[in-house]
Amino acid sequence: MINPNALHDQVTSLPALIKEQTWRLEEDLRKSVPTPVQHAIRHVVLTGSGDSAIAGLAAEQTFRRFVGVPVYAGESLAVSRFLLDSYGNEYPHTPMLLATSNSGEVARVVEAAQRAAAAGGYVVGLTGNAQSRLARTSQSIVDVGAPAFPAAPGMRSYVMAVLALNLFAIRFAEVRGRITMDEAQALRGELAGLSDVVEQAIVTADAPLRSLVQDWRDLQGVEFLGSGPSRASAAFGVAKILEAVGKQSAHVDLEEFIHLNYFERAATGIGTVVLAPAGSPVRSRADELAPLLNNLGRPWAAIGSVTDAPVSIEIPQVREEFAPVVQAAVLGLLAAHLMDATGEEPGRGAVGPWADCADGATTRDSQIVL
Repeated sequence: MINPNALHDQVTSLPALIKEQTWRLEEDLRKSVPTPVQHAIRHVVLTGSGDSAIAGLAAEQTFRRFVGVPVYAGESLAVSRFLLDSYGNEYPHTPMLLATSNSGEVARVVEAAQRAAAAGGYVVGLTGNAQSRLARTSQSIVDVGAPAFPAAPGMRSYVMAVLALNLFAIRFAEVRGRITMDEAQALRGELAGLSDVVEQAIVTADAPLRSLVQDWRDLQGVEFLGSGPSRASAAFGVAKILEAVGKQSAHVDLEEFIHLNYFERAATGIGTVVLAPAGSPVRSRADELAPLLNNLGRPWAAIGSVTDAPVSIEIPQVREEFAPVVQAAVLGLLAAHLMDATGEEPGRGAVGPWADCADGATTRDSQIVL
């Protein structure tokens, strides 16, 4: 590989991480939530901040499809200070809050966990820090910490959270009789099998993305379009571009792009990534979007096969609920190559006007309001 950086190294480490950690996560979470609690679930809330919030969005469809109870994935501030106010000890363990924070010290996630517990909910903390405030607040915890690796905009921690949340959905569905034991085990096998899929996707995407960033290095920003589980990937793409190179970036639903961002004047200066997995019900709308993007003169690429895309990176087809794991690798690779092409330092080096964020202080030290 040419000019590897820490983000690039995190991306290429993902196949081994998935292979090593999927079954370990499954074993840990299988024992974490008592069976009576799983049967009592009436509403599931997935929350976090930053990548952890996006991980909840990435797993939301798996819960919706298999668990059979209402599910909501939202950012920690909205969950803590708006959503949880609507609960009042109506049923045991309602809502079940799956709160994700790798450090376990992000103030708003801790606050959401504390508020959920005060409302009679059941809190599951997904964290890599068993001594953290989140762990101490939670009735059950699962270790989602990835083995140590050089620091970079988070790839490994995000994939660990997405894997764990999907495995929780499968386990809850199995315990509640929504799927059989054999079906549950087959789904877990699909998740573990993403190791080979991600490895293939990285090989397929590497050269096209290296070429693409040479044309995109001077663009003012990048937008990511997706729907369903791919909307989470669009948000993750934004997160990596912002962290890696600091370019203006936005994510928008495929349909809503046509209603909103389509009217942006600076179309030729905005790189656009369309996420449309093979077999997805959004593919027909993505095909209709292609001539509009071409007419606007937008530089764009498709992750998936979209008719008339100037650049099309076709990654192996997987169950759409699990596609965010594969898409994350490709989007992380895009950000890593763009970082090399622009010479940017991730997180702006936490210096100058960004010095306040050193050591996570801007997210950790916020006042917790109960």
